[in-house]
Amino acid sequence: MTGKRDAHERLPELIAAAVRVFTREGYRSARMSDVASEMGLSEAAIYRYVDSKEGLFVLAIRHALLLEDLPVGDLPLSPMPLAATVAEARVFITEVVPFGALADALSGPEPGDAAAELTTILRELFELQSRTREAADMLERSARELPEMADLLNAGIRAPVLTALTDYLTRRAQAGVLRHTPDTAVTARLVLETVTWFARHRFSDPDGAAIPAGLAQDTAVDALVHALVPAPGVAKVPVPAASAPVGAA
Repeated sequence: MTGKRDAHERLPELIAAAVRVFTREGYRSARMSDVASEMGLSEAAIYRYVDSKEGLFVLAIRHALLLEDLPVGDLPLSPMPLAATVAEARVFITEVVPFGALADALSGPEPGDAAAELTTILRELFELQSRTREAADMLERSARELPEMADLLNAGIRAPVLTALTDYLTRRAQAGVLRHTPDTAVTARLVLETVTWFARHRFSDPDGAAIPAGLAQDTAVDALVHALVPAPGVAKVPVPAASAPVGAA
């Protein structure tokens, strides 16, 4: 450690090391010395960056959820309490979900090509899950031990995505451009879990980890599009709004 500038330059390395340790060990079992070993530093050196294990965890969570850029203030950092970070994260996620093609679909007219629209939505969701895989793994691991993290993961992150997907599937089924399914909320969960497995959870399975990213994405998207878009030549049958199934996200 040669100075404050060098320390700030190593903050991305610190965050990456913390994510790996918290994912592998869990929040309660993780030690600052474990993070120090990941970085090749002494435990005392870690405290020059951040003042506590909770502070390090919060720093990793805030960076993972894109709540802020890397801090540039004086070291050691003293991030806000975990509870405050969870509350801020829930507000932030509500403001940005839905996003991209899904947001456009929910605010725009019926598409000319339902298969193309759904394909774009699914590919964006897959790519987001792929980019945030390590951070999401850390959130899921910590949710087993920390009630506030379980609440953030389930009610704060998954619920808004499922709500948006359910709304989208319901609208397109009512328009007759996507298949009517027994319950759109359950179908939305099927969509999300399928994309999540192929984008992220396949890495927990040796056989799944061997599937190339492009093939994993193409397979998941192809299966879901063919399951939800009526085959060519099949007449569109709009579903009356009153009979559209509604389930809890």
